[in-house]
Amino acid sequence: MSDARRKLVTELGGVDALRWIASLLVLGPAGFFTLFVGGEAMADPGGWVGIGGSAAVVVFMVGLGALALFRPGVALVALAVAACAPLAFGVWSLVDYPAASTWEDTHGPISLVFVVAVCAPAAVAGLFRTRGAGYLILVVTVVPIVLATLGAASYRPLLIGLLQLPFIISGALFLVAHRRQEHRQRSAVVPGTPAVQRHRAQ
Repeated sequence: MSDARRKLVTELGGVDALRWIASLLVLGPAGFFTLFVGGEAMADPGGWVGIGGSAAVVVFMVGLGALALFRPGVALVALAVAACAPLAFGVWSLVDYPAASTWEDTHGPISLVFVVAVCAPAAVAGLFRTRGAGYLILVVTVVPIVLATLGAASYRPLLIGLLQLPFIISGALFLVAHRRQEHRQRSAVVPGTPAVQRHRAQ
């Protein structure tokens, strides 16, 4: 086993249950959504356009997910750049919601594809970089919904946003996990803390 794999196995062994739950709350729905939308793309528009578009999204998520396993910090920087896509769509929805909604009705749920493509690798990075992943997931999911709701002047985007509820919960759980981790680290270095307690906090 190489040093990189040995380090990865060691780090994964130290991941607590809360971070695993937060990650699975994204990866489970993301996998289902990718299969569903990919199947729909094969039928409409179909052909090389449907196959190529679906393959590009899958390669993007798998590639950045693999990068998140070995270089989570680098992956989060790349995902922060990619997050401009769903945020830009949210701005478009704010400025001209009818046009954005009509375009999406014609081409499919592109905004949701953007969100899933960013959140899935971020959930992998969240196993190691909980705070960065938590904030990224929350921004990518909540901000476009709020912008679209303001642009639509109705609750329709909020109803559609319910599909992203597991992602929003995941982002919040990653932030809670980060706070817990910080608390354990502070407890471990408090003078006079019993040795047994310090060991458990680690």
